[in-house]
Amino acid sequence: MSESPFGQPESGDHETQPARTPAEDVPVLDLELLPQVVSELASTSEQQAHRLADLTGTVSELGGTIATALDELESVRAFLLELHTNLADREDLSRLNQWTWVALDRDQAAQLWRELRWFVDHLVARYPLSSDVSIPPCWYRHTVAVDELTDLYAAWRMAYSSGDRPSEEMIAWRTRWMWPSLHTLHSHADWRECKAQRQHVEPTARQDPTDPDFDDFVEHYLATTPPEQRRDLPWQV
Repeated sequence: MSESPFGQPESGDHETQPARTPAEDVPVLDLELLPQVVSELASTSEQQAHRLADLTGTVSELGGTIATALDELESVRAFLLELHTNLADREDLSRLNQWTWVALDRDQAAQLWRELRWFVDHLVARYPLSSDVSIPPCWYRHTVAVDELTDLYAAWRMAYSSGDRPSEEMIAWRTRWMWPSLHTLHSHADWRECKAQRQHVEPTARQDPTDPDFDDFVEHYLATTPPEQRRDLPWQV
């Protein structure tokens, strides 16, 4: 049998050797070592069980910490809401808002007049009102009606311009504000003659402004008022 230059038999000069299977390369476990392997596996499993128990305890502690943190956050949120409410109340008391006619400048008044006219026209078109609560076209000449309708419009804005989520303010606007306001106007707007004659008639129920004796009265009142709060009251001050 001849050899190749690399020391291997030439092809065809010897019988083909059978291919080795992968199983022949797998090491065989000595049966004498099997108890040791099983013992090591058991020890490893026990260690993992201890680690899992420790991890479970840590997770439980974290859960308690998270619950405590959530309670503290809720307390902080409640405090901030209360603080915001108090600050908002102070702000509301410190300045007049955009719905107060006597506090508006020219541009603000022009804007509110445009919005209020749109609202009244929308109201009378949307709700065919009976004659006793109907709004005459000269409503803007009646200051009682202007203020009442302005407040009604502000409530409408709060009910329908505060986002897309449904709110009970929507139904409350009609049941608590619209219908009561219309009945209030029927009683106090003094526009019966306007409706009867279908044109504006100046209201007859006009009142005079405060008389000139007001300043003297207040001066006398303050002169007789103690400079400090009384301490002889039957309740604790």
